[in-house]
Amino acid sequence: MSFTIDRRAFLTATAAGLLLPARPALAGLWPQSGFTHGVASGNPGPDHIKLWTRYASADGRDTVLKVEVATDPGLSNIIARSEAAAGPASWGTAQAEITGLPPGGWLFYRFTAPDGSQSPIGRTRTLPAGPLSRFNIAVFSCSNKPFGYFNAYAHAAARNDIDLIVHLGDYIYEYQSRAYPEVPVADREIAPLHEIVALDDYRQRYASYRVDPALQELHRLWPMIAIWDDHEIANDSWKDGAQNHQPGEGPFSVRRAAATQAHREWLPQADRMWQRYDIGTLASLITLDTRIHGRDKQLDIAPALQGGAAAIAAFRDGALADPARQILGLDQEAWLAQTLKASAGSGQRWQLLAQQVIMGNVLTPRNALEFIPANADARFKGFVQAGMAASAAGISAAMDMWAGYPAARQRLLAAARSADADLIVLAGDSHNAWAFDLPHQGRPAGVEFAVHSVTSPGYEQALTASPDRIRDSLVAASPELKYCQTSRRGYAMLTLTPDEVRNDWIFLDTVTTASLATHSSAAATVRRGERRLRMV
Repeated sequence: MSFTIDRRAFLTATAAGLLLPARPALAGLWPQSGFTHGVASGNPGPDHIKLWTRYASADGRDTVLKVEVATDPGLSNIIARSEAAAGPASWGTAQAEITGLPPGGWLFYRFTAPDGSQSPIGRTRTLPAGPLSRFNIAVFSCSNKPFGYFNAYAHAAARNDIDLIVHLGDYIYEYQSRAYPEVPVADREIAPLHEIVALDDYRQRYASYRVDPALQELHRLWPMIAIWDDHEIANDSWKDGAQNHQPGEGPFSVRRAAATQAHREWLPQADRMWQRYDIGTLASLITLDTRIHGRDKQLDIAPALQGGAAAIAAFRDGALADPARQILGLDQEAWLAQTLKASAGSGQRWQLLAQQVIMGNVLTPRNALEFIPANADARFKGFVQAGMAASAAGISAAMDMWAGYPAARQRLLAAARSADADLIVLAGDSHNAWAFDLPHQGRPAGVEFAVHSVTSPGYEQALTASPDRIRDSLVAASPELKYCQTSRRGYAMLTLTPDEVRNDWIFLDTVTTASLATHSSAAATVRRGERRLRMV
């Protein structure tokens, strides 16, 4: 059976608020009506939480949903009631901010439609207040659905020791079907098939990810603090553009607005990306936007690399070192310095920075050409040689990371030292697992735990050397780097105690089939006041 749709009339009716777009549901990825994508919660505080669902009425019009919150899974002890609107303006997504809740308590909730149908019962919790002996955070990043099954989500959803979920971005990917990867894993469909650019595109892409049962269960069981990275918008985004945004795709500002609107519709969150979440008196979790709020365009290091050692040195000491270059923006940078000072000054034991890109410096080893296939094409071989040339000058060629904004990095680390913060940086983006010491002017300023991807491939996609050999060479070449694993997918578990923070990287056995099997794990700790890593 085929369908023809007058797109202009369809979009006009949708924009006028007359109906919900039903087109994607025709493909059978999610139900046509009712509660289509489970429930979720986010933006927790000691006395509040934001609850989420998606509901499509049979006639596609606005619907007011009832919300109930209880202290028991049977919802017999209801402590809060509210309402949430689901309709065309938000593409059926509905959110309710529930306030006046007890701190640190497990809560249960559901939505009820006017026809009596009900959502699944969700579980969530507010943030605790006062002293704490332990708090566990599961950390995720980079979940490209066509690359495989979300086994990391499923593995975490089967645990009973998680207090909070943090997602560091690349929750979705913007590419057209069969672009990245060219051959998707079976039964990992996405919608739409083309690259997402418009608001309707982004909404469909989130919808096609959120039908995944593991992701739905993760959202149902725990509150999530989610920040965007580049692929929620377009690859290598900055404040006014992106590597994967072309002139024919319209103004970038329009695309960015569409992407961020869809992100806010599908992931319950604060109105602004940069926030401070206090976890009792144990830690402040500080979220940042290093991607599109104030980031200057990434520098192009290629001309310097082509010019030889003198050109690379001039680039390093000139454009790269420019103190005016921003990754946060002046306002966010000033806010962060004040927030670090306020958090440490109030007695919070740890300052956790949840942000997008790697802060530690990774340098390309001198023997890196030994890691690639003997028949590697000239372009790939040239890329590796460029990294080696940059490393010979003491810089990384990764201009999208903090390495491309060294003055901004130094200001952040100086602010952490000035605040006497016990700084722990969390990063995603790279698809691989990393651990760094972060010095400032020769003195320890903090540590970094960088999280590997849920499904997106790491170095194993391109390099043929063993992961252990790659790790040893990278660590030897990079003074700040203490550990890496570049071939396994999974997630991290951060365990906070008053005197120590431990990060466990959990590596799943596969992403090509649905499985909870783990391959291995690794761990590192930092003791309060030391600001140096210890590998376990």
